[in-house]
Amino acid sequence: MKNILRNKWVLGGLMTGLLFSTTAPAAQADAEDTEKLVIMGTTDIHAYMMPYDYMNDTVDDTYGLTKVHTLVEEIRSEHENTLLLDNGDIIQGSIFGDMLALVDPVGADEPHVIMDAMNMMGYDAATLGNHEFNFGLDYLDETIAKADFPWLSANVYNDGTEDLRYDPYAIIEKVINGETLNVGVIGLVPPQIMTWDRVHLDGNVYVNEIVESAKTYVPQMKEEGADIVVAVAHSGINPAEDASENAGYQLSQVEGIDAMILGHQHNVFPGTDAYSGIDGIDVEAGTVNGVPTVMPGAWGSHLGVIELDLTNTDGQWEVAGFDSEARETAAYEPHPDMVSLVEETHEATIEYVNSPVGDTATDLNTFFSRVMDNEVVQLVNDAQLDYMEQNFASTEYEDMAMLSAAAPFRAGRGGAYTNVEEGSIAIRDVNDIYVYPNTLHVVKVNGTELHNWLERSAENFLQIDPDSSDRQYVINTDFASFDFDTIEGVEYQIDVTQPVGERIVGLTYEGEDVTEEDEFLVATNNYRAGGGGAHIDGVETVLASTDENREVIIDYIRDHDGPLEVEVTNNWSLVPFETDAQVVFESDLQGEPLADTTPFVSFVETVNDTTGLFQIHPQEHVEDGDDEDEDDRPGNRPPHAGQPGPPPHAGQPGPPPHAN
Repeated sequence: MKNILRNKWVLGGLMTGLLFSTTAPAAQADAEDTEKLVIMGTTDIHAYMMPYDYMNDTVDDTYGLTKVHTLVEEIRSEHENTLLLDNGDIIQGSIFGDMLALVDPVGADEPHVIMDAMNMMGYDAATLGNHEFNFGLDYLDETIAKADFPWLSANVYNDGTEDLRYDPYAIIEKVINGETLNVGVIGLVPPQIMTWDRVHLDGNVYVNEIVESAKTYVPQMKEEGADIVVAVAHSGINPAEDASENAGYQLSQVEGIDAMILGHQHNVFPGTDAYSGIDGIDVEAGTVNGVPTVMPGAWGSHLGVIELDLTNTDGQWEVAGFDSEARETAAYEPHPDMVSLVEETHEATIEYVNSPVGDTATDLNTFFSRVMDNEVVQLVNDAQLDYMEQNFASTEYEDMAMLSAAAPFRAGRGGAYTNVEEGSIAIRDVNDIYVYPNTLHVVKVNGTELHNWLERSAENFLQIDPDSSDRQYVINTDFASFDFDTIEGVEYQIDVTQPVGERIVGLTYEGEDVTEEDEFLVATNNYRAGGGGAHIDGVETVLASTDENREVIIDYIRDHDGPLEVEVTNNWSLVPFETDAQVVFESDLQGEPLADTTPFVSFVETVNDTTGLFQIHPQEHVEDGDDEDEDDRPGNRPPHAGQPGPPPHAGQPGPPPHAN
């Protein structure tokens, strides 16, 4: 079937400016001559079944699959012909999901409450997201086997074969007004899972490109009788020709695709300006190159709804119009049946996250972690160093230089920051510090690879022009905070007045310049060791443990004698520079009191209810550091180990609109 939808959209394009809603001009077809199919889609639920923030131990009414269920039932009561599809990343992402996979693992023959919830909702099909692979293939395959619907992926193959590991697509039969409509649903996942979860996937599967796979299987779906095709791709939108991870824009150009459910980037489309200004994207009509498209946020904050108006002539179905919408779920009550279903695991999760680990005599927050050395990152490094030193004692590696790499996970994405106040530390606080279920890995790098690692991390900063007197933002908000590794055990500075790739200066180890011939062990996680974030490539992994970085931190705190006192080593800083410009960054308003006691940072103004504008003073930072006792300098301490790393898929696209 030719792409009738795209032709209809072109013909109706002249009327676009007359419409304010997300209804496309083609949707104005005579209702008496059409049948309606309502396609509902969820994405990036991340095991948020209940409207509950486990990090802060409080109800949050803005999300939760239980609320989505209520909206789904409302739509089904209004429309006779519906489909419900999920776009992946549903079994991992909250502590609720960790309970089922790690804390109290669900057995192969035991019910899985997330699958039970999806079965209750009556999903017709689901696509595997990248995070489905985080817990390994055995857990994934055991989990999805408990679903009453097919899990799809058209680009994951068994290693060494041409055999798909999962069903590439499903053709779902719907009888509408006595006529059979065959709806083809194809699932696709970013090929970058081979990097992000290399420890689980290498040697077991391989993954082809999204668009290439769609071009292979969409025609096959048509040959097998699909009247319309819905692409359910765990992928976002990037108009660049070489886009791979976020290939929704290019996917829309594959002949034969009639509708798309996208995700991965945690954005809302249509209804926001997340992709405004991109040729071919209509943020009001909800189309990408004429194809009706939804991206329904994350955690169940929205439900994607595409209403297709269909005509049937002599047994041939055509799309005559559509309406594309992302419906917010905040106003809906949690569905009581699902609440009852998940309540036991939910209560167990609350009990778990509130169980004590130890005490801290130090406030642990990430408010300024992207501009200066930080207690949260220091704690991760200290814990991982301790782990590495214990594991390498009396081995061939015990005399090697041991370093640590760590990054602030929650440092601005979606307005979230780590904030653990002085006092008792519970499990939820450690999850606030280290969000992802990574496992600790140790890699061996030479001096050049170490320098390049730091240069990649220094992309955290925008280039500052010291000769300009205009206000300049110093943090690159396109660069994910979880990729801003700082490496403990060496000393270095970052020159933000220089371009990318030329910023690391004064890199030394124990007072000596680091050279290409030097070798180091660096503790990190499976994500970074596998090349995630593009910091390192092809380096040797000398330890690939199955111990979670998060558990390493918990053990470190529990083994500590007395309250934890985290002291930053200030082993890195910004190169000082003189400028008349106000060099600023945004952070949580809760950082205002901290700025009063930090010579390097001052508060400028309130941006909104939760965000403040802060100014850095690099010269004062250096002068303050010069008073440091020589014995406390990091070069005179034993080097450390550590570093986290989540998938780089979920940063906010672009700088804040007021940062221009």
